[in-house]
Amino acid sequence: MVDLCDLSADAAHKMFCGMRWPDTGGATVCPNCSCAAVYAYRCRRVFKCKARHWQFSATSGTLLTCRKLPFRTLLMAFSPFVNAAKGLSRLQLSRNLGLHAKTAFVLLHKLRCALTSNSAATILTGVVEVDGGWFGGHIRPENHRVARIDRRRREHQNASAAVSW
Repeated sequence: MVDLCDLSADAAHKMFCGMRWPDTGGATVCPNCSCAAVYAYRCRRVFKCKARHWQFSATSGTLLTCRKLPFRTLLMAFSPFVNAAKGLSRLQLSRNLGLHAKTAFVLLHKLRCALTSNSAATILTGVVEVDGGWFGGHIRPENHRVARIDRRRREHQNASAAVSW
């Protein structure tokens, strides 16, 4: 078991790459053309595809594309999110990691979106065990201006519920 708090920046990046590309054992693959021939820049954590000459990072093509948090902090946020039995609040995550509450909110929102993004296309086979998780819920209808009903107008009020002062 690896202690995420003790990871260096390079070790956290390597672990993140291992999670990003598990089929190749953490070896970088271009997300655009699936080319395995990739250059690694030394000055920053960016890769370049030999075939298309396209620069990308370990988070390119994911929900964490425009991230500003270090990889170590991202990994430390994944762990309590996955292990929390009843979910994780943004305030709890912000206190644990020393983040701003809005940053924790955005990060948790991205993680929840990642859970539901492929759920409709995934077909489970074999023995499936469920441990009481609940993700998703009611989809809110769109709020178009022309479809709104002004409940303050008399024609849209219920006569029996009218209050006379």
